[in-house]
Amino acid sequence: MSTNYQEMLNRKIEETVAAWNAREAVTEDECYRFFHGLKGTAGTVGLQHLSEQAEEVLALLNEDGNRVFIKEEWRRFFTHTLESTQAETAASIEQFVEVQEEAVFKQSEVPFVLMIERDIEFIKKMKSFLEEQDFQVLTAMGISKGLEHYYDLSPDLLLVDLSLLSEAGDQPIKEMMKKARKDLTPIILVSDELTDEKRIAAYDQGVLDVIGKPINENIIVPFLKNRLFQRNMLLSQIRNDFLTGALKRDCLEKEIVQATRKILEGKMTSAVFAMIDLDHFKAVNDSYGHPAGDGVLKTFAKIILKMKGPGDRLIRFGGEEFSVVMPDVTYQEAEKKIQRWRDVFNAYVFAAGEQEFKVQFSAGLTEWNGPVHVKELIEHADQSLYYAKEKGRNCTVRYSDVIRLQLAEEQIVLVVVDDDELVREMLKDHFERRGKVGGRSVKVKTYTNGVDFLHGDWFETGRKYMILLDGMMPKMDGIEVLAKLRENYGTKNILVSMLTARQGDHEVERALGLGADDYMVKPFNVREVASRIDRMMERMFS
Repeated sequence: MSTNYQEMLNRKIEETVAAWNAREAVTEDECYRFFHGLKGTAGTVGLQHLSEQAEEVLALLNEDGNRVFIKEEWRRFFTHTLESTQAETAASIEQFVEVQEEAVFKQSEVPFVLMIERDIEFIKKMKSFLEEQDFQVLTAMGISKGLEHYYDLSPDLLLVDLSLLSEAGDQPIKEMMKKARKDLTPIILVSDELTDEKRIAAYDQGVLDVIGKPINENIIVPFLKNRLFQRNMLLSQIRNDFLTGALKRDCLEKEIVQATRKILEGKMTSAVFAMIDLDHFKAVNDSYGHPAGDGVLKTFAKIILKMKGPGDRLIRFGGEEFSVVMPDVTYQEAEKKIQRWRDVFNAYVFAAGEQEFKVQFSAGLTEWNGPVHVKELIEHADQSLYYAKEKGRNCTVRYSDVIRLQLAEEQIVLVVVDDDELVREMLKDHFERRGKVGGRSVKVKTYTNGVDFLHGDWFETGRKYMILLDGMMPKMDGIEVLAKLRENYGTKNILVSMLTARQGDHEVERALGLGADDYMVKPFNVREVASRIDRMMERMFS
């Protein structure tokens, strides 16, 4: 694999030089694009020296420059050092790939920070610094987008620009503070003009921490870890979910183990585990507001808690997804229970102002009658739930051999749009060998440019997508592709991460403003890219 990557990179350089040799001159923007791509690709495969040489050349060029270089001029960009660097041994790349493959990432140990901030320079600096310290950071440049991410992704901590909060109005502040109190989410306000009056106003709203810019990097990491430690300590002592009254996810394994023990002791013959998801719940939040969505969750839990059997355990799995452990029942008995719950819940009329609406749910079941791995049980029920949604929602589906076969189709589609063949092949090869993204099976599609991607056959209604979109490509720039993508397909079930090696703040600001969910700077480590995608997809699509 690594030898192929080296050959691909060498071939790209050789083909470019040969093509330019056949011409009388080369334009400045062509040179810029080539060395821009070379910088990111070389760094990604571990050839850092080559990446640095390309960066030195970029410093001599302008992206939109109109100079024309004859052969004697452009060949100076290919210094002896640059030409020799491309021939570094395959062992150096092999070692790099081995390091990536050996890296172990523990999802649960990575704190997830949502930064709501409009200062792009602060965003870039703080995001880069915190990610170097093993935080996951997602950004939003406005309160509206920030609130959407807060409800959809459930971050562990919020870092919010005080000026944005003060301009947002009372309602968004009340929404944010209400949810933060329920979830025990620390909110840290930051300001470059911090006064006593601003501190007092923030404290009056219920915010505990207000800090000034510039932020001291020596202090901020232990400060954030301190706040997260306090939150986790409190959460660990609370058994029930604040909003719904259902048990917390932490209780799930214990309930499954207890049911399994009773089966092994002969006290019962089987049990059923159910995964339940409220259908089109994001549309409820989008159409009627997040408070209305919270009302739906509370009502659902209230109905189940009232109707369930004394041994059944309702657990809030995450977002609008719940799980139920039903001891001493069979598939048939569990299906009858869930149908009774569905009849009552489906008939309930919700109100948001003068508007009325109803909500339905889908369920996936798996039955067990002996020793079982908790992770496997959850995966089976989750697959059944997925198939219930594929069948049209508002139904209950059992896990079976038939479903296993029908679920051979990948559940997540990862799309790589990059004109660099080596980057495409590295990402494609890594994820296909890996087999999963965010805990779900994955299918990888690649496109060499944005035009082919936008006109391609990649989209299928109901699928979930992660799109890695290069910022600089021929035919259509990545920013233009992003704008068209959001215009044509919206944001539902489509996460976009921009890949950029451009210097400066403008491109990042434009990408976030046009609806990118994240951005990654080339060169990058493929293993780290996979881990970031896992975390984003688990939170967004759980």
